Amino acid sequence: MKFLSVMPNLYVADIGQAAAFYRDLLGARQTFAVPTHVEFRLGDVTIALSSRDVLRDEGLTVPTPGHPMELVVWCDSADDAVATLRAAGVPVLVEPHDGHGHRRAYVCDPDGNWIALVSDKDA
Repeated sequence: MKFLSVMPNLYVADIGQAAAFYRDLLGARQTFAVPTHVEFRLGDVTIALSSRDVLRDEGLTVPTPGHPMELVVWCDSADDAVATLRAAGVPVLVEPHDGHGHRRAYVCDPDGNWIALVSDKDA
């Protein structure tokens, strides 16, 4: 198992307003967009903005203000990553499943922060 990269994903109440902030005020370049999710490149980092409304579809509760973030960790296999992390005692919030064109699962770090483990569906 090999972890490949990390992408911060901020959950927002208003995608358009948040996208305008990152694009127009911070100068981020949009690299991907669907109605409920937008990704921007800012320097060497890709940052994602997702509508809070999509969390119910992922099996998670809507975050409270001040805690609207997850880390998206790309890996070569979400299933293998969950198995390895579970064996190490990491809490699994959502089992691996197909969604949004990828294979994804959710675990949490020691502070309860959500970590989305994402891989290609074919992995």
